[in-house]
Amino acid sequence: MGLWFNKNAASVRRVLATGQWTLLQTRHARGVHREVFLTGDGHVVKRYTHEGRPPLIRRPWVQEHRALSRLQGQGAPLPVGYISEMSGGRRQVILVRHYVEGAPVEAIEASILEEIANLMVRFHDAGVTTDDAHRHNFIRNANGSLVFLDFGRARVFSRHNPLLFAGVAVDLHRFYRATLKRNQDLWERFLDAYFRRSTFGPRGQKAVRRLLALDMRRYTWVKGPPG
Repeated sequence: MGLWFNKNAASVRRVLATGQWTLLQTRHARGVHREVFLTGDGHVVKRYTHEGRPPLIRRPWVQEHRALSRLQGQGAPLPVGYISEMSGGRRQVILVRHYVEGAPVEAIEASILEEIANLMVRFHDAGVTTDDAHRHNFIRNANGSLVFLDFGRARVFSRHNPLLFAGVAVDLHRFYRATLKRNQDLWERFLDAYFRRSTFGPRGQKAVRRLLALDMRRYTWVKGPPG
Protein backbone atom coordinates (compact mmCIF):
# COMPACT_ATOMS: atom_id res chain seq x y z
CA MET A 1 0.00 0.00 0.00
CA GLY A 2 2.96 2.33 -0.30
CA LEU A 3 4.99 4.20 2.26
CA TRP A 4 1.88 5.65 3.91
CA PHE A 5 1.16 2.26 5.45
CA ASN A 6 4.43 0.32 5.28
CA LYS A 7 7.95 1.16 6.42
CA ASN A 8 10.66 -1.45 7.01
CA ALA A 9 8.02 -4.18 6.70
CA ALA A 10 10.46 -7.11 6.81
CA SER A 11 11.94 -5.94 10.13
CA VAL A 12 8.47 -5.40 11.56
CA ARG A 13 7.32 -8.88 10.57
CA ARG A 14 10.37 -10.46 12.21
CA VAL A 15 9.38 -8.81 15.49
CA LEU A 16 5.73 -9.83 15.07
CA ALA A 17 6.82 -13.46 14.71
CA THR A 18 8.29 -13.49 18.23
CA GLY A 19 6.38 -14.75 21.25
CA GLN A 20 5.80 -13.86 24.92
CA TRP A 21 3.87 -10.66 24.35
CA THR A 22 2.61 -8.69 27.33
CA LEU A 23 -0.30 -6.27 27.00
CA LEU A 24 0.71 -2.91 28.50
CA GLN A 25 -2.17 -0.65 27.54
CA THR A 26 -5.44 -0.56 25.64
CA ARG A 27 -7.55 2.39 24.56
CA HIS A 28 -10.55 3.04 22.32
CA ALA A 29 -11.25 6.50 20.94
CA ARG A 30 -12.62 8.03 17.74
CA GLY A 31 -13.26 4.72 16.07
CA VAL A 32 -9.76 3.39 16.72
CA HIS A 33 -8.85 0.60 19.14
CA ARG A 34 -5.21 0.92 20.22
CA GLU A 35 -3.24 -1.79 22.01
CA VAL A 36 0.35 -1.54 23.24
CA PHE A 37 2.42 -4.69 23.81
CA LEU A 38 5.92 -5.51 25.05
CA THR A 39 7.49 -8.43 23.20
CA GLY A 40 9.81 -11.01 24.70
CA ASP A 41 12.74 -9.79 22.60
CA GLY A 42 12.57 -6.17 23.77
CA HIS A 43 10.28 -4.32 21.38
CA VAL A 44 7.16 -2.24 21.83
CA VAL A 45 4.29 -2.99 19.43
CA LYS A 46 1.44 -0.52 18.96
CA ARG A 47 -1.54 -1.99 17.12
CA TYR A 48 -4.20 0.36 15.74
CA THR A 49 -7.45 -1.32 14.63
CA HIS A 50 -9.73 1.00 12.65
CA GLU A 51 -13.51 0.67 12.48
CA GLY A 52 -13.46 2.50 9.15
CA ARG A 53 -10.74 3.63 6.78
CA PRO A 54 -7.49 4.79 8.40
CA PRO A 55 -7.15 8.58 8.37
CA LEU A 56 -5.17 10.23 5.60
CA ILE A 57 -4.02 13.16 7.74
CA ARG A 58 -3.81 12.07 11.39
CA ARG A 59 -1.53 9.04 11.23
CA PRO A 60 0.26 8.74 14.59
CA TRP A 61 2.30 5.71 13.49
CA VAL A 62 3.85 7.71 10.66
CA GLN A 63 4.60 10.71 12.87
CA GLU A 64 6.08 8.57 15.63
CA HIS A 65 8.30 6.63 13.25
CA ARG A 66 9.47 9.83 11.52
CA ALA A 67 10.29 11.45 14.86
CA LEU A 68 12.20 8.43 16.14
CA SER A 69 14.05 8.12 12.84
CA ARG A 70 15.08 11.76 13.06
CA LEU A 71 16.32 11.39 16.67
CA GLN A 72 18.03 7.99 16.26
CA GLY A 73 18.05 7.07 19.93
CA GLN A 74 19.15 10.48 21.22
CA GLY A 75 16.87 10.76 24.24
CA ALA A 76 14.27 8.59 22.52
CA PRO A 77 13.63 4.93 21.63
CA LEU A 78 15.08 3.56 18.41
CA PRO A 79 12.58 2.99 15.57
CA VAL A 80 11.85 -0.23 13.66
CA GLY A 81 8.93 0.47 11.30
CA TYR A 82 5.22 -0.04 10.65
CA ILE A 83 2.93 -2.09 8.42
CA SER A 84 -0.73 -2.14 7.45
CA GLU A 85 -2.79 -5.31 7.04
CA MET A 86 -6.38 -6.54 7.07
CA SER A 87 -7.62 -8.58 10.05
CA GLY A 88 -11.22 -9.68 10.49
CA GLY A 89 -12.34 -7.29 7.78
CA ARG A 90 -10.75 -4.30 9.50
CA ARG A 91 -7.63 -2.37 8.70
CA GLN A 92 -4.83 -2.72 11.25
CA VAL A 93 -1.70 -0.61 11.38
CA ILE A 94 1.15 -1.94 13.52
CA LEU A 95 4.06 0.20 14.68
CA VAL A 96 7.19 -1.34 16.20
CA ARG A 97 9.97 0.41 18.10
CA HIS A 98 12.64 -0.67 20.56
CA TYR A 99 11.81 -0.89 24.26
CA VAL A 100 13.65 1.34 26.72
CA GLU A 101 13.86 0.07 30.27
CA GLY A 102 13.95 2.67 33.00
CA ALA A 103 12.40 4.22 36.07
CA PRO A 104 9.59 6.77 35.80
CA VAL A 105 10.22 10.36 36.82
CA GLU A 106 8.17 10.57 40.01
CA ALA A 107 8.29 14.33 40.52
CA ILE A 108 9.40 17.42 38.65
CA GLU A 109 11.75 19.46 40.81
CA ALA A 110 14.25 22.21 40.14
CA SER A 111 17.12 19.69 40.05
CA ILE A 112 15.75 17.92 36.97
CA LEU A 113 14.71 20.96 34.94
CA GLU A 114 18.16 21.40 33.40
CA GLU A 115 18.05 17.83 32.09
CA ILE A 116 14.55 18.19 30.67
CA ALA A 117 15.47 21.50 29.07
CA ASN A 118 18.52 19.90 27.47
CA LEU A 119 16.41 17.02 26.16
CA MET A 120 13.75 19.27 24.66
CA VAL A 121 16.38 21.51 23.07
CA ARG A 122 17.86 18.40 21.45
CA PHE A 123 14.44 17.41 20.05
CA HIS A 124 13.61 20.90 18.82
CA ASP A 125 17.03 21.35 17.25
CA ALA A 126 16.30 18.17 15.26
CA GLY A 127 12.96 19.61 14.13
CA VAL A 128 10.88 17.34 16.39
CA THR A 129 8.18 18.51 18.80
CA THR A 130 6.53 15.99 21.13
CA ASP A 131 3.16 17.76 21.59
CA ASP A 132 2.75 15.50 24.64
CA ALA A 133 5.31 16.64 27.22
CA HIS A 134 3.69 15.02 30.26
CA ARG A 135 5.73 13.84 33.24
CA HIS A 136 4.78 10.18 32.68
CA ASN A 137 6.49 10.23 29.28
CA PHE A 138 9.90 10.91 30.86
CA ILE A 139 11.93 8.02 32.29
CA ARG A 140 15.49 7.59 33.50
CA ASN A 141 17.20 4.70 31.72
CA ALA A 142 19.77 2.24 33.05
CA ASN A 143 22.59 4.67 32.23
CA GLY A 144 20.95 7.43 34.26
CA SER A 145 19.94 9.48 31.21
CA LEU A 146 16.50 10.95 30.62
CA VAL A 147 14.49 9.43 27.78
CA PHE A 148 11.15 10.58 26.35
CA LEU A 149 8.94 7.62 25.43
CA ASP A 150 5.77 8.48 23.51
CA PHE A 151 6.01 10.27 20.17
CA GLY A 152 2.50 9.36 19.00
CA ARG A 153 1.58 13.05 18.83
CA ALA A 154 4.93 14.25 17.57
CA ARG A 155 5.39 16.67 14.69
CA VAL A 156 8.44 16.69 12.46
CA PHE A 157 9.60 19.85 10.70
CA SER A 158 12.41 20.86 8.43
CA ARG A 159 15.02 22.66 10.53
CA HIS A 160 14.51 25.75 8.34
CA ASN A 161 10.69 25.69 8.38
CA PRO A 162 9.45 28.76 10.31
CA LEU A 163 6.46 26.70 11.47
CA LEU A 164 8.92 24.85 13.71
CA PHE A 165 8.91 27.88 16.03
CA ALA A 166 5.12 27.61 16.44
CA GLY A 167 5.42 23.89 17.14
CA VAL A 168 8.10 24.55 19.76
CA ALA A 169 5.92 27.19 21.43
CA VAL A 170 2.99 24.75 21.67
CA ASP A 171 5.31 22.03 23.01
CA LEU A 172 6.70 24.31 25.73
CA HIS A 173 3.24 25.55 26.70
CA ARG A 174 1.96 21.99 27.07
CA PHE A 175 4.94 21.18 29.31
CA TYR A 176 4.06 24.22 31.45
CA ARG A 177 0.44 23.09 31.83
CA ALA A 178 0.72 19.32 31.95
CA THR A 179 4.01 18.74 33.76
CA LEU A 180 4.79 21.89 35.72
CA LYS A 181 1.11 22.42 36.58
CA ARG A 182 1.58 26.15 35.98
CA ASN A 183 4.19 26.43 38.74
CA GLN A 184 5.63 29.83 37.88
CA ASP A 185 8.91 29.39 39.74
CA LEU A 186 9.69 26.09 38.01
CA TRP A 187 8.54 27.56 34.69
CA GLU A 188 10.94 30.49 34.89
CA ARG A 189 13.80 28.18 35.86
CA PHE A 190 12.98 25.89 32.97
CA LEU A 191 12.76 28.69 30.41
CA ASP A 192 16.09 30.08 31.56
CA ALA A 193 17.72 26.67 31.14
CA TYR A 194 15.99 26.06 27.80
CA PHE A 195 16.93 29.33 26.13
CA ARG A 196 20.50 29.16 27.43
CA ARG A 197 20.85 25.92 25.46
CA SER A 198 18.70 26.76 22.45
CA THR A 199 20.46 26.78 19.09
CA PHE A 200 17.85 28.92 17.34
CA GLY A 201 19.79 32.16 17.70
CA PRO A 202 18.43 35.54 18.89
CA ARG A 203 15.78 35.93 16.17
CA GLY A 204 14.56 32.36 16.50
CA GLN A 205 14.38 32.57 20.28
CA LYS A 206 12.48 35.85 20.03
CA ALA A 207 9.99 34.21 17.66
CA VAL A 208 9.49 31.28 20.03
CA ARG A 209 8.90 33.61 22.99
CA ARG A 210 6.33 35.65 21.05
CA LEU A 211 4.50 32.58 19.79
CA LEU A 212 4.56 31.06 23.28
CA ALA A 213 2.91 34.19 24.71
CA LEU A 214 0.31 34.09 21.91
CA ASP A 215 -0.48 30.43 22.54
CA MET A 216 -0.91 31.09 26.26
CA ARG A 217 -3.33 33.94 25.55
CA ARG A 218 -5.23 31.83 23.02
CA TYR A 219 -5.54 28.96 25.50
CA THR A 220 -6.83 31.27 28.23
CA TRP A 221 -9.34 32.81 25.81
CA VAL A 222 -10.65 29.37 24.77
CA LYS A 223 -10.51 27.56 28.13
CA GLY A 224 -10.82 30.46 30.53
CA PRO A 225 -8.38 31.39 33.31
CA PRO A 226 -7.08 28.50 35.44
CA GLY A 227 -9.23 27.74 38.44
